[in-house]
Amino acid sequence: TLEVRSSLNNILSESVTYTYTKVAGVTVSGAIRSYGSASEAVTVTLLQGTNEVATKTLTGASGSAPYSQNYSFPAVPAGTYTLKVEKKGHAPWTEEITVGTDNIGKDVTVYLWGDVNRDGKVNNTDALWVRQSSAGGRVLDAYQKILADLNRDGKVNNTDALWIRQISAGSRTLTY
Repeated sequence: TLEVRSSLNNILSESVTYTYTKVAGVTVSGAIRSYGSASEAVTVTLLQGTNEVATKTLTGASGSAPYSQNYSFPAVPAGTYTLKVEKKGHAPWTEEITVGTDNIGKDVTVYLWGDVNRDGKVNNTDALWVRQSSAGGRVLDAYQKILADLNRDGKVNNTDALWIRQISAGSRTLTY
């Protein structure tokens, strides 16, 4: 019961019922594996459409490559989201996930730009794979195409193979 008194001592009494609804949601979590520098932060973002729902910045990786760091987004409501993982020197990973009533565990490995065969190193084998792909002799999956397109022109070709050889030899450094 809510009572309100006026300056004239009039009393207004009213019954009020409040309903509390707990916001439902599940946990989206997992491990991110990466290569390159242990000091570079990993950013994990959960998007719904173009709206950022949550972001975690993972720092302080230890041990040796591949580095593994855990992320967790609690109380994520049901819906469709994009999970995005980014680290400097690595091709970004994006994946659509659907959240329902169960917790979601999603482990992701991000690879260095140019590491087309995903062995943790950028070397002449990666350049060979790119040359084979551009000649039609090797099929790359969608993420391998991202890894291979070093000059970001939307094509995987011999220019990308050259850049991979230069990175392997230490004569080219990517700033992204």
